[in-house]
Formats: sequence, structure tokens, C-alpha cells
Amino acid sequence: MSSSTGQAAQDPERQVIRIGGAEAADFLQSILTSDMEALSPGETRASALLTPQGRILADMMVLRVDDGFMLDCDASRADDLFTRLRRYKLRRPVTLEILDDHRLWVGWNSDAMPRGASTDPRHPALGWRWIGPAGSGPETASGSGPADIDQWHAVRIAAGVPQGPVDLQPERALMLEAGLDRLGAVDFEKGCYVGQEVTARTHYRGLVKRRIVPLEVSGGCPASGEAVSEGERDLGTVLSVAGGGEGRFALPP
Repeated sequence: MSSSTGQAAQDPERQVIRIGGAEAADFLQSILTSDMEALSPGETRASALLTPQGRILADMMVLRVDDGFMLDCDASRADDLFTRLRRYKLRRPVTLEILDDHRLWVGWNSDAMPRGASTDPRHPALGWRWIGPAGSGPETASGSGPADIDQWHAVRIAAGVPQGPVDLQPERALMLEAGLDRLGAVDFEKGCYVGQEVTARTHYRGLVKRRIVPLEVSGGCPASGEAVSEGERDLGTVLSVAGGGEGRFALPP
């Protein structure tokens, strides 16, 4: 919707998982890459669950609420992520629930935020995020109706922010090659978490050999998965693609 809060769109490709219980913060702190204990209620932070070898299993955004946490991830990864969270939980007093009746909205192009929204900390251009029951939405002034989520993805890709399994291939992508450290998704001062040893070693030894970067293309846009080259030089492979008309963007590694 276009309004005093800019544009807003529902993201149908995100699934919400609720984590609650007396040890919810300790539980997430012990397995995720970012500092969950430093989150205040109403604050959102990027994070990820890794393999013991430091490969990304699932990236996510984590919102702290008064009674726990709301985690949103790519819907195609939700069941696997939920299973892994349940496996790590063991006998902890922690509750896990997939909220099929909740939706994620994102808003951009404005400094104002609707009630209940939180700032997307990964990049200023990404605006705010709002999680709520299906059939409702953030309290923004009505304008021309909801925007297309593809418009937000074009902003995200132009800002160089990877997200989801297209950009971060499960069990292959690495945190630092993906640049998630620059997006606040990893904390090098917190204690141990799954995959911490490999991630920290890569960081402190400066072993990052490649990065995901935004690519702006004029004319025909290469499809996701297509190789990009300049003359005989291989530049990488296209990941996410979004934008139409004058603006087309992709993320090659």
C-alpha cells in the first residue's frame, strides 16, 4: 500500500515460528549465529542456523516479543528448520510452534513505522517488518493498495542483501562469503553456537575468497542460475532476480 508509511507488501514466501518458554533465549543463544540475549522486546535481528561445518542450513529474521521470539524464514525451509530446532531442544523448557495463521508484511520508502512493526536492521532501505494474524495487516493509511513484494525484493537485491535458499544454498553457503556478518547476522563475541568454530576461524584469518554482490543489468536480465561473464572472465552465477521495467537486479557470488 502507498501511504504515509511508504509502500507495504505481504510476503507470501515467509513462514513464522514461535519460540517460547523459560529458556527460549538461552536455547536460541546456544544454536543461532547472532546474539539473542541482547535483543530487546520489539527488536528484530538477522540470524542463521548452521551445520557443525559452518554451512548455512537456514537464514532467518528473529523478533523478540514479551513472551519469547517470533522467527520468520523462507517457507520452503520452515519444516526442516522446525525439525532441527525440536532436535536441539532436547528436554529444555522451550515451546516451538509453526504459526500457519500468521503472515509477514514489509514496508519501505518511509521513516515512519506502523504500530507493532520493527526496523529491518540489515539495511536502511529495507524499512520495517510486521508479523500478525492472517487477514489483518499493519495499521497504515490506505492508499493505492498493497505493493507487489517483488518491488521490495528489487530494493533488497540492489542493497546487496541475500535472503533465502536461492541466495544461500542450504548446506553449501558460508556466512562470511554471503556477507551476513556485515548485516548483523553473526556475533563474534558471544559464546559457542553450532558452526561457530569454522565461522570464527574464517573471520579472524581473513579467508573469505568471494562475496555476494548486487548486479544491475540493462537490457535482458539473466535468469537465476545463469552464469555471468565479461569477455572470457567468469564473474559468477546469478542468484535472486527481481525488478522489472528499468530496474533489474541479480546477486552473483
